[in-house]
Amino acid sequence: MKKLILIFGTFLIICLIISHIAQVKVESKLDSFETVSVSENGEPLYLIKSENGRVVVYYGDELVRKTTTAVSTLPKIDQRELLYGITAKSEEEVESILEEYCS
Repeated sequence: MKKLILIFGTFLIICLIISHIAQVKVESKLDSFETVSVSENGEPLYLIKSENGRVVVYYGDELVRKTTTAVSTLPKIDQRELLYGITAKSEEEVESILEEYCS
């Protein structure tokens, strides 16, 4: 019985360490992410982000859509991505991204 408890405890500790390492890697990637608001050819990009607790879409500097989706209901990783903003090149790409967050 003691062996079983020792094995389970070791397994649990390893899982916690792996989870922490994965979270640190994701956070470092998000911290180094730069928001680009203009495409390579100079045209504005769509920016999907959180604003006042909701998911919104900008085209360049213009707000083009407010959703009713509360950012607080999304997983933490999605909340962080929206905090920094997600760029999209087309309306179709925006719709695809919004389907993931707003469904």
